[in-house]
Amino acid sequence: MATEDDEYGWEVHESIRILVEGESGRPNHPKQSNVTICMVPESLRNLNPTAYTPRITSIGPLHKKDKRLKAIDEHKVTYMYRLFCRTVESTKKEMEQTTHKCVQAVLGLVTRARACYAPNLTNYDDFKLAEMMVIDGCFILELFYRFQFGIAEGDPIFDNILTLHDVRYDLLLLENQIPLFILEILFRLTVKRILKSTSLTGLIVYFFKDMNILNNVELPTMDENVEHCHILGLLQSCYRPRATKRGQMPNMSYSATEIAGAGVTIKAHSDQNCLLAVIFKQSPLVPGLGNRLVRETSFKIPVLCIKDSTPSFLRNLIAYEQCYPLSRHYVTSFAFLMDRLIDTKDDVSLLVRSKVLQHNLGACEDVTNIFNNICNGVVLRDFYYWDEWRQLDDYCTRFWPSILISLRRLYISTTWKTLTVIAAVILFGLTLIQTIYTVGNA
Repeated sequence: MATEDDEYGWEVHESIRILVEGESGRPNHPKQSNVTICMVPESLRNLNPTAYTPRITSIGPLHKKDKRLKAIDEHKVTYMYRLFCRTVESTKKEMEQTTHKCVQAVLGLVTRARACYAPNLTNYDDFKLAEMMVIDGCFILELFYRFQFGIAEGDPIFDNILTLHDVRYDLLLLENQIPLFILEILFRLTVKRILKSTSLTGLIVYFFKDMNILNNVELPTMDENVEHCHILGLLQSCYRPRATKRGQMPNMSYSATEIAGAGVTIKAHSDQNCLLAVIFKQSPLVPGLGNRLVRETSFKIPVLCIKDSTPSFLRNLIAYEQCYPLSRHYVTSFAFLMDRLIDTKDDVSLLVRSKVLQHNLGACEDVTNIFNNICNGVVLRDFYYWDEWRQLDDYCTRFWPSILISLRRLYISTTWKTLTVIAAVILFGLTLIQTIYTVGNA
């Protein structure tokens, strides 16, 4: 049964439709943006289609016609209505004035918003697109508001932990974004007038804190003056390595068990200023002698936390870095680094023991499969760990470390062959003994 909020919500929805369709002038035409929201390339989608597909809600135009996602549309309008009610109570303005300002503001940016999508993906006229942006944007803002400041019982999303999880999951998909400048203008006209000390980036970071791929660090609150493409792009910018040098991905690969066997201690590391910072360090035994007498060689890595949502979040961050030409390959570089370190379940076990890796996926093979497949079809433009990997390679090519690594690789490659030969010899011996015994008793 429809509630009173639902009925008023649809009235606001109808007033928005009348407003946008009743505008006689065309929207303004600010400078167009680069395409930042697009369909994930088939080369990536085919590897894991569900990682890029919304579960219960569509945001923006790309999945708007998906019938599976229609059920939550009514809740979107209700959320929008409640946000307008809060704004009216705070500003003492009429509901119609608040609605009109939001619609007018978005209409003025609709051409710029359209330019954020690939040209063949927005088959909506300006007015329909603006209506969609107002409803989706206000839904997201009210969602953030309720998560930050609490809500009463009876909320259709927050009362069901699975629904809330799926909504949060859907808001991190590359294909399910709206431009952040649309969200920002709606925020200034609504939430900012309710709580003047609140920032949009602060609400975003707080809402997605449980989706963080790293443990022991918090996502930084970004500078309000820095422009970001959308929510996914803002979160991507949080994951910055400490890169003094960048280069191509080295051909030489060393697994975690190989470098540990060669005398490198793998350690957990956290840096609140550079979340994906990796450090290769050699501590001298005697100060002043450089690396000639080394007490310890360590490779420090951020504490990666793998949850059910992590593979999809990583894949969408990587897809964004692949599709947007101006993005930095922060997460792609980290994925390639982990792919180099993880070859087998033994590598995962070692990283878990080193407290570099935490996961709730059950078997170590599941984590191995994630990193052995996540870089398939991905192109790395700049490797942000080039300097750290070069230092590691310099160490591993020294006499004793290279011998130890070579012996380990030889052991792994020959273990099954050796066992097969030993089993064949034993079987032959038993057969021979049985034959001799049978002839002797004949």
